[in-house]
Amino acid sequence: MWLKRFTLLLGILLVAIGVTALTTVYTVDEREYAVVLMFGRPVAERLEAGLYFKLPLVQTVKKFPRTRQLWGAQLRYVLPDLPTADGKKIEVIPWAIWRITSPEKFVQRVGSMQRAEALVADFVRGAIRDVLTQHKLIDIVRSTDRELTYRFGEEAARAMAKMQGIQLQRPTVEERVSLGRDKITKQIIEELQRQLAGEGDRGFEIVDVGIMKIDFVPDVRVAAFRRLAAFMESIAAFYREDGERIKQEILNRTKAEVARIEAEGKRDAARIRGEAEAEAIRLYAKAIRQAGDFYTLLRTLEAYENSFSQQTQLLLTTDSEFFRILNRLSPAPQALPPSPPVAEKAEQVARPPEADGAGR
Repeated sequence: MWLKRFTLLLGILLVAIGVTALTTVYTVDEREYAVVLMFGRPVAERLEAGLYFKLPLVQTVKKFPRTRQLWGAQLRYVLPDLPTADGKKIEVIPWAIWRITSPEKFVQRVGSMQRAEALVADFVRGAIRDVLTQHKLIDIVRSTDRELTYRFGEEAARAMAKMQGIQLQRPTVEERVSLGRDKITKQIIEELQRQLAGEGDRGFEIVDVGIMKIDFVPDVRVAAFRRLAAFMESIAAFYREDGERIKQEILNRTKAEVARIEAEGKRDAARIRGEAEAEAIRLYAKAIRQAGDFYTLLRTLEAYENSFSQQTQLLLTTDSEFFRILNRLSPAPQALPPSPPVAEKAEQVARPPEADGAGR
């Protein structure tokens, strides 16, 4: 019985020791600060990484980042409607780098990271507004008077010069930089340090400040974009008209070239046809000279063959050249019947073939 009680007490003791160890021991990472709080008030700060002890139940530990923190650099942090010294309305997107320097004072005067970011935002916004409103826009956006390079602007200017017939001039900046953006940024940092010093040590410091983006207010941007759109539309219309003109010139040149080629083709065809006909006549003449009477006979027979058919009827006299040719070509000469008197010949010619009983 006593053994069971001893085992139970030993287990309870071990559990109590474990719970006590867990509530009294804590660690601090090398990227963290730690502040020991007793009843909500800081009693110690841990600036180095390691293993530490605290009183259980009455003391708590609050940790903060040792690393630098970024605030801003996003659209939701924009500072709108900021007037410049020369009457321009701009909006800027700032950024700031800050870090905790004394975690104990940070807990006493700030309390939390959210409260610290709100204070950083107030300080940075106030310093930027106070400094930028004292300078002109050209000093805010530029650091030196170096020569500006243009790409889109030059293309647009060339198009406008071509449309309007004016001489192209390279765009220049008439105003000169008197201070520059880098020096203005230094003034903002100095203003921040002055404001932070006036508020006393809050356990954090702002390491660096800058401006991510500078732009005109929305109304000015919309108006500028509309002017730019109208300008680009005029350039596009010019290029379309110029393209149509070039197209028409190309079509006219093409039609003229086609007409020239056709005329040359017809001329060459007529020349070749004439040369061919002259060559044919020459060959015919040569053949006639070489063949003589045989060629004449051959051409005559071809003419007769093309002139007569099986239904053709001829009336020939004995003194006809064609009759003599046929007589020479017949295989066996036959005796001709005596010639009828002239009156009978005339009667035979006048009488139709049906009356003779036989067609010729």
